[in-house]
Amino acid sequence: MKKLLMLLAIALPLVFTSCGDDNDVLTSREQELVGEWALVKTSASQDDYHYVFKKERTGSRRHLIDGTVVTDISFKWTLDGNRLTLDYGGQQLVMEITMGINSMHVVYVGTGATEDYTMVINEDDD
Repeated sequence: MKKLLMLLAIALPLVFTSCGDDNDVLTSREQELVGEWALVKTSASQDDYHYVFKKERTGSRRHLIDGTVVTDISFKWTLDGNRLTLDYGGQQLVMEITMGINSMHVVYVGTGATEDYTMVINEDDD
């Protein structure tokens, strides 16, 4: 009987720690968002802007000049339907997004400003 109780005492904590948090699982819509998105440029400017969305629901907004990152501002993101919210340490940016094949149209809530992004495909992406 002591051996059985000892086995249960060892096994029980393993059962509880093996259960993951359901919030860690990305929906298929969230999975479509994960990656790097580049602003579709409408002028000859050398400035370039990218959003990077990671599967941990973190990311960054990057400003590049001639391919060099000059600013990289981190955020946490949530997606509820078509509403994408970026939290920059307490300041939130909310946008409505429409996604296509390797494309994303953004409408910034509050201002109505729009931007179009395309998915950046790297050679080392799976």
